[in-house]
Amino acid sequence: MRLITIAFCALWTSIANGSFAQKVKNDFFTLHNIIRGDSTYNTFDKQVELVKKAGFDGIEINQTQSFEGMKAALDKHRFTGSYFYVRMELKEPYMDKRVEESIQQRKGSKTIIAPFIIADAARFKPSSHGADTLVVRVITQLSDWAQAAGLQVAIYPHYSFYVERTDHALALIKQINRKNVGLTFNLCHWLATSSAAERMQLKSHLKELRPYLKMMTVCGANDIMTQQKTIWDDYILPLGKGSFDTYGLLKYMVRDLRFKGPIGVQCYNIKSDKPQLVQNTITVWKGYKSRLEEEK
Repeated sequence: MRLITIAFCALWTSIANGSFAQKVKNDFFTLHNIIRGDSTYNTFDKQVELVKKAGFDGIEINQTQSFEGMKAALDKHRFTGSYFYVRMELKEPYMDKRVEESIQQRKGSKTIIAPFIIADAARFKPSSHGADTLVVRVITQLSDWAQAAGLQVAIYPHYSFYVERTDHALALIKQINRKNVGLTFNLCHWLATSSAAERMQLKSHLKELRPYLKMMTVCGANDIMTQQKTIWDDYILPLGKGSFDTYGLLKYMVRDLRFKGPIGVQCYNIKSDKPQLVQNTITVWKGYKSRLEEEK
């Protein structure tokens, strides 16, 4: 009995001191651009096979024109389509007519429907009432389709598009007021649209977003107000590179805010050997994951 009591006390002390490792259970996926365009891995089948063998948990389905080919490859390799990147434009017909059927074909999967929203700048200014009303209506329809398939919707803020900032996306989500509608936090697009003062408040902003956050994407990046002609030369670098503390961001999200959703890696415009980029990226992620699980 005494031994049991001692063991129980030791267990309780370990829990109280937080000495048990916290396992990282977030899916880690990649955007299709990590391998898209490679001369050797030039089919969806080859690309999905490579990404799966490397150790990723999923890959993006990039727009309706890629859907059929990517779905066939995902089905063949029994792999996850982490999110379906959907174009939404503020003019009729608003979305490709294939979107509804494509969503139904992902029924019961872990695929998140991620609309990016564009508009004619001459007609619609950012956050204009008329445009926002239209966005709310169309996203509500998208929510209905997703709900019927048991799926989530995450508005995808994108630099230079109609919805480019996370605060705008959040305002829209609150108007839509659907449990299956939230947003994604994209590090590169947040850097591209945030001021120096806003960067100082990143943690409080993430805490505000947390209840609505369905997924996030990260990358290596430089924590500067870029002067580059191509801003992604500073804001999208290989994972583990650059002066921005991407690991610190992940630690805050996973350990402090206990974010459980999928985490993706953005590789747009990275000029390197793509198969090697796949391997290097998963190696960095595994290092991050080990640190997250080991650090107190």
